[in-house]
Amino acid sequence: MAVRLRLKRMGRKNLPFFRLCAFDARTRRDGRAIEELGHYDPRSATDEKKYTLNRERITYWLSVGAKPTETVQSILLNNGIAVPGAGTPSLSPEEKAKHAKEREQKKHKREEALARKAAVEASAGTKQSKKEKREAKKAGA
Repeated sequence: MAVRLRLKRMGRKNLPFFRLCAFDARTRRDGRAIEELGHYDPRSATDEKKYTLNRERITYWLSVGAKPTETVQSILLNNGIAVPGAGTPSLSPEEKAKHAKEREQKKHKREEALARKAAVEASAGTKQSKKEKREAKKAGA
């Protein structure tokens, strides 16, 4: 029996809601699932509530040879679950937040350095000793 990890559409017209399930490959889209593994709400405002995944069971099904559809594969990779044969998973939400914070810190440091450089160049028009230039550079003015 070939098992696929697919989305099962729920909800009403124009308000979709999907369950991530393990299906026999021959089962229709919204048919009976072998096991429900989580859900996906594309209309949710926060990424936190957009996905609810049972990671243990998903990794189990992947380990026994279940093939995810392209959509499910992208959902799993975006949530940091490794899919065999799909390359490396993208960052988990916690790692994304960490990288965003690091980028913000680097940007802030870059802006400070440019401000110090501009201050030193502005004060270069007047005659200053090396000591005064050093002090101006340290002060950022």
